[in-house]
Amino acid sequence: MEINKEFWTTLGFTVLNILILYFLLKKILFKPVSKHMQTRSLKIKEALDMAEEAKAKVAAMEAEHQAKLKEIKDEGIALMSTYEQKAKNEYDAIIAKAKQDSAVLVENTRGELEVEKERLMASLKEEVADLVLEASEKILNKNLDSKTNKELINDFISENK
Repeated sequence: MEINKEFWTTLGFTVLNILILYFLLKKILFKPVSKHMQTRSLKIKEALDMAEEAKAKVAAMEAEHQAKLKEIKDEGIALMSTYEQKAKNEYDAIIAKAKQDSAVLVENTRGELEVEKERLMASLKEEVADLVLEASEKILNKNLDSKTNKELINDFISENK
């Protein structure tokens, strides 16, 4: 029976040691480890929440960027359209001015040609008068003064116009 008594004593001490060890480990190790695990779990959860917030902010910023990019693109298109219209208006104005200048130049040239024509006609009349005078002198063999002859011829040409 001694074995039994020894067995029960050893068993009692073992159980008592296990219980003491359990309570000590629970007090010293399990609570701090559990607390540490909870803290770490909270930090991981916070990090995940921050990552989700950052992801949402990035998505919002990307949408805002896309909207601004579209707005800038639309402004660029409108600005180009405005400048194209201004260029077309400037082109039309230059063409109209060139046409007007060419019309003025043609009109001035016509006026100059008319003046030149008149001058040539006067010169031609004078030459014709001189030729008629010479021819008349030869035909008539008459000695009239040349001033009187020119006046007679000029009167004759004026009448026959």
